[in-house]
Amino acid sequence: MNTRLPSTKELQTFLVTANHLNFTLAAQALNVTQGAVSRQIISLEEQLKVRLFNRHARGLTLNESGRKFLPLVEQALNQIQYAIKQVSHSKPLIKLKVPSCITTWILPKIMTFQQAHPQVDVELTSSINHQINFSMESFDAAISYGVATKDRTHVSHLLFQEHLTPVCAPSLLPQGEANLTVEQIRKLTWLHATPQKEDWLLWLAKTENSALTAEQHQHFATLDLAVSAAIQGFGISIGDLTLAKLDLASGRLVAPHPLSIESGKGYYLVHPKASPPASLALLIDWLLKAE
Repeated sequence: MNTRLPSTKELQTFLVTANHLNFTLAAQALNVTQGAVSRQIISLEEQLKVRLFNRHARGLTLNESGRKFLPLVEQALNQIQYAIKQVSHSKPLIKLKVPSCITTWILPKIMTFQQAHPQVDVELTSSINHQINFSMESFDAAISYGVATKDRTHVSHLLFQEHLTPVCAPSLLPQGEANLTVEQIRKLTWLHATPQKEDWLLWLAKTENSALTAEQHQHFATLDLAVSAAIQGFGISIGDLTLAKLDLASGRLVAPHPLSIESGKGYYLVHPKASPPASLALLIDWLLKAE
Protein backbone atom coordinates (compact mmCIF):
# COMPACT_ATOMS: atom_id res chain seq x y z
CA MET A 1 0.00 0.00 0.00
CA ASN A 2 1.46 3.35 -1.03
CA THR A 3 1.66 6.08 1.61
CA ARG A 4 1.17 9.69 0.54
CA LEU A 5 4.32 11.73 0.99
CA PRO A 6 4.00 15.02 2.89
CA SER A 7 3.68 18.04 0.64
CA THR A 8 6.44 20.63 0.44
CA LYS A 9 3.94 23.09 1.95
CA GLU A 10 3.55 20.89 5.02
CA LEU A 11 7.30 20.43 5.33
CA GLN A 12 7.93 24.18 4.97
CA THR A 13 5.29 24.86 7.63
CA PHE A 14 7.07 22.39 9.91
CA LEU A 15 10.42 24.20 9.38
CA VAL A 16 8.96 27.61 10.14
CA THR A 17 7.07 26.33 13.17
CA ALA A 18 10.19 24.58 14.46
CA ASN A 19 12.08 27.86 14.05
CA HIS A 20 9.53 29.97 15.96
CA LEU A 21 8.14 27.29 18.33
CA ASN A 22 4.86 29.19 18.31
CA PHE A 23 1.86 28.74 16.00
CA THR A 24 1.00 32.46 16.02
CA LEU A 25 4.51 33.59 15.07
CA ALA A 26 4.78 30.85 12.43
CA ALA A 27 1.47 31.98 10.94
CA GLN A 28 2.73 35.58 10.74
CA ALA A 29 5.94 34.46 9.03
CA LEU A 30 3.98 32.37 6.49
CA ASN A 31 1.23 35.01 6.06
CA VAL A 32 -1.54 32.52 6.87
CA THR A 33 -3.87 31.99 9.82
CA GLN A 34 -2.84 30.28 13.03
CA GLY A 35 -5.48 27.64 12.34
CA ALA A 36 -3.94 26.89 8.93
CA VAL A 37 -0.53 26.31 10.52
CA SER A 38 -2.01 24.07 13.21
CA ARG A 39 -3.90 22.01 10.60
CA GLN A 40 -0.76 21.58 8.48
CA ILE A 41 1.23 20.33 11.49
CA ILE A 42 -1.56 17.97 12.56
CA SER A 43 -1.83 16.61 9.00
CA LEU A 44 1.93 16.03 8.89
CA GLU A 45 1.94 14.28 12.25
CA GLU A 46 -0.96 12.06 11.19
CA GLN A 47 0.86 11.04 8.01
CA LEU A 48 4.03 10.24 9.94
CA LYS A 49 2.03 8.61 12.75
CA VAL A 50 4.19 10.40 15.29
CA ARG A 51 4.04 13.65 17.25
CA LEU A 52 6.75 16.20 16.38
CA PHE A 53 6.00 18.88 18.98
CA ASN A 54 5.16 19.04 22.65
CA ARG A 55 2.31 21.50 23.11
CA HIS A 56 2.50 23.91 26.06
CA ALA A 57 0.33 26.77 27.24
CA ARG A 58 2.87 29.36 26.09
CA GLY A 59 4.24 27.69 22.99
CA LEU A 60 5.85 24.55 21.61
CA THR A 61 8.99 22.48 21.96
CA LEU A 62 10.35 19.91 19.57
CA ASN A 63 10.23 16.39 20.97
CA GLU A 64 12.85 13.76 20.16
CA SER A 65 11.13 12.80 16.89
CA GLY A 66 10.87 16.44 15.86
CA ARG A 67 14.55 17.05 16.59
CA LYS A 68 15.53 14.06 14.44
CA PHE A 69 13.16 15.06 11.63
CA LEU A 70 14.21 18.74 11.41
CA PRO A 71 17.70 18.41 9.80
CA LEU A 72 16.40 15.76 7.39
CA VAL A 73 13.62 18.08 6.19
CA GLU A 74 16.04 21.00 5.84
CA GLN A 75 18.36 18.86 3.73
CA ALA A 76 15.55 17.52 1.55
CA LEU A 77 14.05 20.94 0.80
CA ASN A 78 17.47 22.40 0.02
CA GLN A 79 18.09 19.59 -2.48
CA ILE A 80 14.71 20.24 -4.12
CA GLN A 81 15.56 23.95 -4.41
CA TYR A 82 18.91 23.15 -6.03
CA ALA A 83 17.21 20.78 -8.50
CA ILE A 84 14.62 23.38 -9.49
CA LYS A 85 17.28 26.05 -10.05
CA GLN A 86 19.36 23.75 -12.22
CA VAL A 87 16.50 23.04 -14.66
CA SER A 88 14.71 26.41 -14.57
CA HIS A 89 17.73 28.58 -15.40
CA SER A 90 19.66 28.40 -18.65
CA LYS A 91 22.94 28.53 -16.71
CA PRO A 92 23.70 27.41 -13.16
CA LEU A 93 22.76 30.27 -10.84
CA ILE A 94 24.40 30.78 -7.45
CA LYS A 95 22.49 33.06 -5.08
CA LEU A 96 25.01 34.44 -2.58
CA LYS A 97 24.19 36.57 0.47
CA VAL A 98 26.98 38.73 1.91
CA PRO A 99 27.19 41.37 4.67
CA SER A 100 27.44 44.88 3.25
CA CYS A 101 30.84 45.50 4.89
CA ILE A 102 32.48 42.79 2.77
CA THR A 103 31.06 43.90 -0.59
CA THR A 104 34.17 45.79 -1.76
CA TRP A 105 36.34 42.79 -0.84
CA ILE A 106 34.27 40.14 -2.59
CA LEU A 107 33.02 42.01 -5.68
CA PRO A 108 36.34 41.93 -7.61
CA LYS A 109 36.66 38.22 -6.79
CA ILE A 110 33.15 37.51 -8.09
CA MET A 111 33.86 39.48 -11.28
CA THR A 112 37.07 37.55 -12.00
CA PHE A 113 35.25 34.29 -11.22
CA GLN A 114 32.54 35.18 -13.76
CA GLN A 115 35.17 35.99 -16.38
CA ALA A 116 36.94 32.68 -15.77
CA HIS A 117 33.67 30.69 -15.62
CA PRO A 118 31.11 32.39 -17.89
CA GLN A 119 28.95 29.26 -17.75
CA VAL A 120 27.99 30.14 -14.14
CA ASP A 121 25.92 33.13 -12.98
CA VAL A 122 26.38 34.58 -9.50
CA GLU A 123 23.63 36.73 -7.99
CA LEU A 124 25.06 38.80 -5.13
CA THR A 125 22.76 40.16 -2.42
CA SER A 126 24.09 42.56 0.21
CA SER A 127 22.59 42.70 3.71
CA ILE A 128 23.36 44.27 7.09
CA ASN A 129 22.33 40.92 8.64
CA HIS A 130 25.44 38.79 9.24
CA GLN A 131 23.52 35.54 9.81
CA ILE A 132 21.78 33.11 7.44
CA ASN A 133 18.86 30.70 7.77
CA PHE A 134 18.76 28.56 4.64
CA SER A 135 15.38 27.09 5.57
CA MET A 136 13.87 30.61 5.53
CA GLU A 137 16.02 32.39 2.91
CA SER A 138 16.45 31.28 -0.70
CA PHE A 139 20.24 31.51 -0.93
CA ASP A 140 22.67 28.81 -2.03
CA ALA A 141 25.49 30.15 0.13
CA ALA A 142 26.33 33.11 2.32
CA ILE A 143 29.22 34.86 3.99
CA SER A 144 28.71 34.94 7.73
CA TYR A 145 30.60 36.93 10.36
CA GLY A 146 31.34 35.57 13.81
CA VAL A 147 33.16 32.80 15.61
CA ALA A 148 33.67 29.24 14.40
CA THR A 149 30.75 27.02 15.39
CA LYS A 150 29.68 23.47 14.72
CA ASP A 151 26.27 23.66 13.08
CA ARG A 152 24.33 20.56 12.12
CA THR A 153 22.78 22.33 9.12
CA HIS A 154 25.77 24.27 7.70
CA VAL A 155 29.23 23.68 6.33
CA SER A 156 31.60 26.60 7.06
CA HIS A 157 34.83 27.60 5.27
CA LEU A 158 37.01 30.27 6.88
CA LEU A 159 37.82 33.07 4.42
CA PHE A 160 39.92 35.18 6.79
CA GLN A 161 40.28 36.08 10.45
CA GLU A 162 39.49 39.61 11.58
CA HIS A 163 42.46 41.85 12.48
CA LEU A 164 41.45 45.23 13.90
CA THR A 165 43.32 48.52 14.02
CA PRO A 166 42.40 52.24 13.94
CA VAL A 167 42.09 53.74 10.44
CA CYS A 168 41.55 57.31 9.31
CA ALA A 169 42.08 59.67 6.41
CA PRO A 170 45.71 60.88 6.04
CA SER A 171 44.46 64.47 6.40
CA LEU A 172 43.87 63.82 10.12
CA LEU A 173 47.57 63.16 10.78
CA PRO A 174 49.71 66.09 12.00
CA GLN A 175 51.84 67.45 9.18
CA GLY A 176 54.98 65.42 8.70
CA GLU A 177 53.88 62.62 11.03
CA ALA A 178 52.84 59.09 10.09
CA ASN A 179 51.61 57.86 13.46
CA LEU A 180 49.35 58.93 16.29
CA THR A 181 49.68 58.20 19.99
CA VAL A 182 46.70 56.85 21.91
CA GLU A 183 46.28 60.30 23.47
CA GLN A 184 46.17 61.92 20.02
CA ILE A 185 43.66 59.30 18.87
CA ARG A 186 41.48 60.16 21.87
CA LYS A 187 41.11 63.74 20.64
CA LEU A 188 39.58 62.63 17.31
CA THR A 189 35.94 61.70 16.78
CA TRP A 190 35.58 57.94 17.21
CA LEU A 191 33.41 56.28 14.57
CA HIS A 192 31.57 53.19 15.84
CA ALA A 193 30.09 50.33 13.79
CA THR A 194 28.07 48.99 16.75
CA PRO A 195 26.24 50.65 19.68
CA GLN A 196 28.31 48.54 22.10
CA LYS A 197 31.59 50.07 20.80
CA GLU A 198 33.06 46.57 21.12
CA ASP A 199 35.75 46.99 18.44
CA TRP A 200 37.21 50.04 20.16
CA LEU A 201 36.99 48.35 23.57
CA LEU A 202 38.87 45.29 22.27
CA TRP A 203 41.64 47.41 20.79
CA LEU A 204 41.93 49.69 23.84
CA ALA A 205 42.24 46.68 26.13
CA LYS A 206 45.39 45.63 24.25
CA THR A 207 46.87 49.11 24.69
CA GLU A 208 46.14 48.91 28.44
CA ASN A 209 43.84 51.91 28.11
CA SER A 210 40.49 50.18 28.66
CA ALA A 211 38.97 53.14 30.49
CA LEU A 212 40.00 55.67 27.82
CA THR A 213 37.31 57.26 25.69
CA ALA A 214 37.09 59.93 23.04
CA GLU A 215 35.80 63.45 23.42
CA GLN A 216 33.31 62.87 20.58
CA HIS A 217 31.59 59.78 19.19
CA GLN A 218 29.57 59.00 16.07
CA HIS A 219 27.60 55.75 15.64
CA PHE A 220 26.76 53.92 12.42
CA ALA A 221 24.71 50.84 11.58
CA THR A 222 27.51 48.93 9.81
CA LEU A 223 31.31 48.72 9.60
CA ASP A 224 31.39 49.87 5.98
CA LEU A 225 29.52 53.09 6.87
CA ALA A 226 31.93 53.81 9.72
CA VAL A 227 34.97 53.21 7.50
CA SER A 228 33.42 55.30 4.70
CA ALA A 229 33.06 58.18 7.15
CA ALA A 230 36.72 57.70 8.12
CA ILE A 231 37.78 57.91 4.45
CA GLN A 232 35.93 61.24 4.21
CA GLY A 233 37.83 62.60 7.20
CA PHE A 234 34.96 62.69 9.71
CA GLY A 235 36.92 60.81 12.38
CA ILE A 236 38.77 57.60 13.12
CA SER A 237 37.30 54.12 12.95
CA ILE A 238 38.39 50.64 13.92
CA GLY A 239 38.78 48.74 10.66
CA ASP A 240 39.68 45.24 9.55
CA LEU A 241 43.04 45.09 7.78
CA THR A 242 41.84 42.64 5.11
CA LEU A 243 38.73 44.65 4.25
CA ALA A 244 40.67 47.94 4.30
CA LYS A 245 43.58 46.60 2.23
CA LEU A 246 42.70 48.43 -1.01
CA ASP A 247 41.95 51.72 0.77
CA LEU A 248 45.23 51.51 2.69
CA ALA A 249 47.19 50.67 -0.47
CA SER A 250 45.62 53.59 -2.38
CA GLY A 251 46.25 56.07 0.43
CA ARG A 252 42.58 56.79 1.06
CA LEU A 253 43.15 55.42 4.55
CA VAL A 254 46.13 55.16 6.87
CA ALA A 255 46.63 52.97 9.93
CA PRO A 256 48.15 55.52 12.33
CA HIS A 257 48.99 53.14 15.19
CA PRO A 258 51.22 50.04 14.91
CA LEU A 259 49.00 47.83 17.07
CA SER A 260 46.53 45.48 15.35
CA ILE A 261 44.65 42.77 17.23
CA GLU A 262 42.81 39.56 16.44
CA SER A 263 39.18 39.87 17.50
CA GLY A 264 38.63 36.11 17.62
CA LYS A 265 36.01 36.47 14.90
CA GLY A 266 36.19 35.91 11.16
CA TYR A 267 34.32 35.77 7.88
CA TYR A 268 33.06 32.34 6.80
CA LEU A 269 31.54 31.09 3.58
CA VAL A 270 28.67 28.83 4.60
CA HIS A 271 26.31 26.57 2.67
CA PRO A 272 23.77 23.86 3.53
CA LYS A 273 25.24 20.56 4.65
CA ALA A 274 23.94 18.80 1.53
CA SER A 275 26.71 18.33 -1.05
CA PRO A 276 26.97 21.58 -3.05
CA PRO A 277 26.34 21.45 -6.80
CA ALA A 278 29.40 21.61 -9.05
CA SER A 279 28.96 25.34 -9.76
CA LEU A 280 28.91 26.24 -6.06
CA ALA A 281 31.85 23.95 -5.32
CA LEU A 282 33.75 25.81 -8.05
CA LEU A 283 32.98 29.20 -6.47
CA ILE A 284 33.92 28.00 -2.98
CA ASP A 285 37.27 26.77 -4.25
CA TRP A 286 37.84 30.08 -6.06
CA LEU A 287 37.12 32.22 -2.98
CA LEU A 288 39.23 30.07 -0.66
CA LYS A 289 42.21 30.48 -2.98
CA ALA A 290 41.68 34.21 -3.59
CA GLU A 291 44.22 36.68 -2.27
